[in-house]
Amino acid sequence: MKHFAVWNTVSMAWTEIGLSREDYPEIARELRTSYNSWTEVNDVILGDVLGSFALESFLLPLVVIPVIGLFLVAPFPDWGYDEAYLRKRIARWDSIPRWRHYLNPFRLLGYPLAYLLSFGLRTRLKAAYHRA
Repeated sequence: MKHFAVWNTVSMAWTEIGLSREDYPEIARELRTSYNSWTEVNDVILGDVLGSFALESFLLPLVVIPVIGLFLVAPFPDWGYDEAYLRKRIARWDSIPRWRHYLNPFRLLGYPLAYLLSFGLRTRLKAAYHRA
């Protein structure tokens, strides 16, 4: 899967630990070998990764409700998503045309929150990409 590195990196925005500043240069070098420009990377992030995680993002505000929150916190990993799980998620996402995913109103409502949750990660990744 060509875009696994992008998905794996950006999915860390939905974990408890995220990425450390030391992780970005190595990831950026890896991305530079596969993508000619930041625009290509950003297209995958904005069109696919954020769209996929928009549903989780939509449900995230419900975590503050005590009983419901107990059931919603468990799906978010501490240290990152399992590679096999993430590859299956990418395959499911890629099996449907991108535009059809966005017919789901919950995905549309969650997208702005997904954008905000990943903003810091994307900003640091972009800076590292341009330095690499």
